Amino acid sequence: MKILYIAAEHVSGTLSLFQAEHRRRGHECRFVTFFHSPYRFPEDICLNLPFMPNKRWVRFGKRVLKEFTGSKADSVCTGRPPLWNPPFWERWLFSARDELLRSRLEAAIERYGLHDFDIYHLDGGLEFYRDARTLKKWIGTGKKIVCFYHGTDLRNRGILPEIDERTHLRLTSEWDLMELDPRLEYLYLPIDTARFSPKSGDARQTVKICHAARNVYKGTESVIRACRELRKEFDIQLVLLQNVPYEEALMLKSECDIFVDQLTNEWGWGYGMSAVEALAMGLPVITNIPDKMAEKLAEPPFVQATPDTLTKVLSSLIQNKDHREELGRRGRQWVAEWHDIKRVADVLYAYYRREGWL
Repeated sequence: MKILYIAAEHVSGTLSLFQAEHRRRGHECRFVTFFHSPYRFPEDICLNLPFMPNKRWVRFGKRVLKEFTGSKADSVCTGRPPLWNPPFWERWLFSARDELLRSRLEAAIERYGLHDFDIYHLDGGLEFYRDARTLKKWIGTGKKIVCFYHGTDLRNRGILPEIDERTHLRLTSEWDLMELDPRLEYLYLPIDTARFSPKSGDARQTVKICHAARNVYKGTESVIRACRELRKEFDIQLVLLQNVPYEEALMLKSECDIFVDQLTNEWGWGYGMSAVEALAMGLPVITNIPDKMAEKLAEPPFVQATPDTLTKVLSSLIQNKDHREELGRRGRQWVAEWHDIKRVADVLYAYYRREGWL
């Protein structure tokens, strides 16, 4: 069986994990991306296309156009499921970009034999073109289509109808998206647990608190405020991860004692890959899991907190090293049981079997 992943970029390292696991199970797997990852994750087939959102001028132009036309940059789509229904100018720009890139895309599709796969995973629910012209060629030839949706894909953009009506399997790793589209099925974020060593105990007095500040909706200001208050009483250091290469971020995180993920659920529920990595390192993770999500998770080891309770929660963990270590052991065990790539692939292959693809 031949499996192809199509993604705009390699965001969190999962594409290479899936590729290695598919190959371990005896199947061929490639992944193609449109532009290089700023986090320096491995690439397979990177088309390095122009006119993509990794270019500053593209992001700037889009922002100016939205402001000029009165559109909100972070507006939330309506509908269940929300459908992509852009203004005329936005649809025209995507159409123009597709035509400008057409010869380059078709040459790459031919060069790498991208029509010759059996299962296509469309990351973000997108293929090479916005009008789904490649997908239309595949339908009727026995190709199987999987769409994997992330947060902004549904919240801010919506599902592309021409792709959705040709999709066989819809997946997500974000619980709140299943509220937006009940057809979505869950797949835990994959991680190679063996790659991460559990944190060893040390004798230093300073407690290091880590927080990834990539997303403004995570509650970073609350983390900074809580640590400023706690410094009056405890010997602590706040390590903010922002705009650093992935490997450097992992190194900094591994030297910490507590990880704080998101404290609000304004832009996605619960936790993300950074928290999964911290758990695999044996760090206690503080986050905010909504009740609807907690009911579906298998006894998650997270420490619950909100912006209002963070100072108290951190104070308790800072003073109790034994409790931190116990949480760390439980967290790593939970990640190995639910998030390890082999376990995640078992679930994915169960979906394949259910659909009759194996």
